[in-house]
Amino acid sequence: MASPHTFNLDATTPQLSNAGGSRTFANADNFPILNGWAMSPYLLRLEKGGVREPHWHPNAAELSYCISGRATMTIFLGSPNLVHDTFTIDPGEIVFVPQGYLHEFNNISNEEAKFVLVFNNERPQTMGISGSVGSMPNRVMDATFGIKPPSTFFNGFNKNSPNDIVIGSKPANTVEPASMTRIPSVHKLNLEGIPPQIQTAGGTVALGNISNFPILSGLACYSLILKPNGIREPHWHPNAAELDYVLGGRARMIIVSPGGSVDTFEVGPGEVVFIPPAFFHYIENPDNVNNMHMAIFFGNGSPQDIGISGGLSANSNEVLGATFDLPPTYFNKLPRLERDLFVVAGGG
Repeated sequence: MASPHTFNLDATTPQLSNAGGSRTFANADNFPILNGWAMSPYLLRLEKGGVREPHWHPNAAELSYCISGRATMTIFLGSPNLVHDTFTIDPGEIVFVPQGYLHEFNNISNEEAKFVLVFNNERPQTMGISGSVGSMPNRVMDATFGIKPPSTFFNGFNKNSPNDIVIGSKPANTVEPASMTRIPSVHKLNLEGIPPQIQTAGGTVALGNISNFPILSGLACYSLILKPNGIREPHWHPNAAELDYVLGGRARMIIVSPGGSVDTFEVGPGEVVFIPPAFFHYIENPDNVNNMHMAIFFGNGSPQDIGISGGLSANSNEVLGATFDLPPTYFNKLPRLERDLFVVAGGG
């Protein structure tokens, strides 16, 4: 039986698909556990020549992880400085777009460009520039751009308004700068290119949070790699919901909910897992040979973490004895750790 905490994003039929690509989303309507927790994922696939039209999200910020392919993005920051930021996006990079900012994705590679996006709203709203501009009278658009009447320039714009094009396609003969040098931006972080802040015998964790990606607000992303039989220790996040996307390998997880409900399951590539704030859980790589790789998103720019290794160590033998109905001396052999281990090697 499928877990209520999981959703197979890659296997779900896209809600929108055309020659330029596809869009698949999971929100509180088709993934009910998201309801009330202000997070939701979205899978964007752009075929060669595909463009995700310029758009914005009135009620949500966006944090995306590039899985494959190569793209450019332009973010328009608006008044008072009328600044726009154009940069490249490569695999392993994460991009943050503040709530309401105009942005687009432009596939410049010769292959599919694939992204997983996470929003800090369980029902993110979207407005596209095609439907919005197409909804305005031509005379208003002419006046805005200083085009003298009579003019037919805006007659050719989207007349299906208020519906957006969403994903468009560039002409087949478009020459793309696929070898373009990486262009930096304050809006992106090469998450897979930084030295992992946590490195143990069990695996690594690269942290993309406010401490090293200061533009973040309301979202963060970690890259977790578990070596064969590696374990992300049992833990919880007091201030953040967690949404995991499996990039490679398989993960075994247990989530303990308030009231004692215990959910045990495994997930593979393309599946997402949602964990509400402060729910007790762990992640394990059950494979004896291959690594497990997961992009872990949080609904807070500075997610807090409480691990069981430090949590047990912080309590006295007497308290632990009363808790587990054991003699206090039983805990003399418990290693007392000054901080959480975070990732550990499995015992087989």
